[in-house]
Parts: sequence; structure tokens; C-alpha cells
Amino acid sequence: MRPPTEQVRVYLAEDSAIILRLLAELFRDDDAINIVGHSSNAMSAITDVAALDPDVIVIDLALEHSNGFDVMKSIAKRDDEARPVVIVLSNYAAAPYREAARRLGADYFFDKNGGITELIKTIKSMVASRSASARTDRAPESRRSSG
Repeated sequence: MRPPTEQVRVYLAEDSAIILRLLAELFRDDDAINIVGHSSNAMSAITDVAALDPDVIVIDLALEHSNGFDVMKSIAKRDDEARPVVIVLSNYAAAPYREAARRLGADYFFDKNGGITELIKTIKSMVASRSASARTDRAPESRRSSG
């Protein structure tokens, strides 16, 4: 596993070019977020996630050449230390889809119809948490101990 950094590495698996462009645009000016790759194709996403080792994968359930569930099955096979945070962003927001995604290891599920703002907040919260953790890790030992 890659050592943690303050920057959150995000992979986007999304079949809509418009949503992909929107997400890339929203994160472009944030130095703490690095979009390490993207694909509209489930098979490419499986290969890319294994090779790129992102911290977070934002995944749509509808993808070319398969679906987001197959990508999540692939990710679920990894050990917990290497598994990225899985965030589903999909128009398929009915309870059966949410339940299936959670069973396959989705950490978050957002509906594309209104959930993009929450997705952004969630990733930015991860950035803030990682930055605070990195600052604590760099603190002198005497300042980190409580007793």
C-alpha cells in the first residue's frame, strides 16, 4: 500500500461525459484533491483502480461493458488496508440498488439528482481529516501524547 499523503487521490468511474466533466471541474482548483484517472468503462475501471491505487473511487452503477456492481465486486476482493473508499453516485437510487451497493462495500451512496453537493462535501471532509491527521503525524512526540 502507498503511504498516505495530505492529497486525496480520486478515481472517477462515470458513463456520462457531462457528469465526468462537472466533477473534474469542481475538483480542479482544490490542491488537496487529485483526480488520478477516470473511465466510462467498467472493465477499464477495474484495471485502473488496481493499478492507480486511489484513496477514493466515485462510481456510477451504469457503466459501459458491465456495471458499477462488477467494479465494486473487484474492489471488495482487496484487503481492508488497500481498499479505497467507495462512493456511489447514480440515478439508480431506489432501495434495492442502495442495499446491493452497501452489500458490495459502498461506503456512501448519493443520488445524482441532488446528491452531487453532498458528494463534494464528503470528499472535502476526507481532505480535511487527512490534513489534520498529517499535521498530527508531523507533530513532536511530546505534543501528541496525552499523559
